[in-house]
Amino acid sequence: MMLVPHACVNAAAGSFIKRPLTAFAAGLACHALLDLIPHKDVSAHKAEGLLVLIMLGLVSTSCGLKSPSFWCAMGGVLPDVEQVLPWTDPKRGRRRWFPTHNRRFHSLKVPGAEEFRVQLLTQSAVSLMALLFAIRRCKPEGCRC
Repeated sequence: MMLVPHACVNAAAGSFIKRPLTAFAAGLACHALLDLIPHKDVSAHKAEGLLVLIMLGLVSTSCGLKSPSFWCAMGGVLPDVEQVLPWTDPKRGRRRWFPTHNRRFHSLKVPGAEEFRVQLLTQSAVSLMALLFAIRRCKPEGCRC
């Protein structure tokens, strides 16, 4: 699970949307699209959970809790909550509900995907650039966080 890219990329995408509800729906769709890209996942739930809260905090203080950027980021993050819930744990014979959270659709198996899998460093760099872009779009004069 890599929540940070979902939060940051969706915050940036949300900066192009006018309405929070539309942004939330776009965040869900963008979560699915990002899951399809062959990528490296990590299982550092506690550390990543803290990082995502920090990212969402930065977006909310920069753009506002009612902003499309914040709600697109929330739509991008919320589907991964099911990955840490016991009642959606495949190891316990449970089913995950979000379409790209099953092996068939997650990180599409395309020819050469292993060589071109988006690595953690690349994901981190893209996330940082997307977050800075979102904050800049919300506060053109610069972030005074």
